[in-house]
Amino acid sequence: MIEELIVEYGLIAVFLGCMFEGDTAALTGGVLAHRGLLPFWGTVAAAAAGGFTTDTVTFWLGRYFKDHPRVLRAVSHPWAQKLTRHFLARPILLAAIFRFIPGARTIAPVMLATATQIRGRIYTPITMISAALWGFLLVGAGQEIGALFSRFFGELTRVEIVLLIAAGILMLFGLRAIIRFIRNA
Repeated sequence: MIEELIVEYGLIAVFLGCMFEGDTAALTGGVLAHRGLLPFWGTVAAAAAGGFTTDTVTFWLGRYFKDHPRVLRAVSHPWAQKLTRHFLARPILLAAIFRFIPGARTIAPVMLATATQIRGRIYTPITMISAALWGFLLVGAGQEIGALFSRFFGELTRVEIVLLIAAGILMLFGLRAIIRFIRNA
């Protein structure tokens, strides 16, 4: 039953997960691809599309609402200011790598939209390529995590065990996010 749901709706879940969370959803998709429940390249495409969608929407919302109080508060955050100091002179580089910088996924597109003159027709293809590379790397890493668990614990035969592993990965990333939040508060 659970396996059928994953096979039928798994790529949609990876897409939505990568839109709203990112890394953990892509890694989990890779684990499920290792298990054979999702196709590897379809999972890469879903992860990349989810990440790219969020990056693009965030950029354009930042551009459109650049004078909104919430946007102004976000760009005045110390992390945003640090990104600005390091990358303001190189917005194309920031557009290419922000997805790989921990904590920069949300604020970098807003910074690029509000603090630089980068055009959407330049930002969009750079971010598309970056999201595709990110999707490939993280889904591939998830697939390798699944293979590693198989080597240590034997071939996993129950999807519940795979989901438990995915939940463990999610908890680790959640713990990491909480620790970062506490340090930055």
